[in-house]
Amino acid sequence: MSEHRFEKIKTVLVVLSSKAMSFDMPALRNFITQAYPGAAVFFMSTSGDSIGAQVPRQVDLVIDFTPMGARQPLFLARRLMRMARFSVGRNVGRFGYRKRNFTRVYDQLLDQASGSIPKDYLESEAWEQRKVLELAGVRLVKQGGVGEDLSKRSHPH
Repeated sequence: MSEHRFEKIKTVLVVLSSKAMSFDMPALRNFITQAYPGAAVFFMSTSGDSIGAQVPRQVDLVIDFTPMGARQPLFLARRLMRMARFSVGRNVGRFGYRKRNFTRVYDQLLDQASGSIPKDYLESEAWEQRKVLELAGVRLVKQGGVGEDLSKRSHPH
């Protein structure tokens, strides 16, 4: 199990990134339910609209993928924090609200300063979303690269 895992999580709200999504909604639901068996997973856009099933008023965990520069309703971050026991997201928005009030915050500026974030736009977005999931206690299986095509090997007969 992940060292960042929260206890007694039955409902999870995922705020999808308006930049790009590294994982589709079924994959996210699968990853989250593996980390938190039996949890109901809901999705919301960065504009605050439900995607799929209606988001309940109270949830146990909010995973917020909102990227820097995303347009959002003015008090969406505050609403997310109030509706959840735990909230995890990126250090974005005005006045450092998420950093001060979310339970756990991924600060991409620290990784950018150290040079550990990939330079490619989509790869960096995927990197940051994985980091947010890890902070939320959702463990991702590391995937290997593409191996050698064995069908191209010459076989001595």
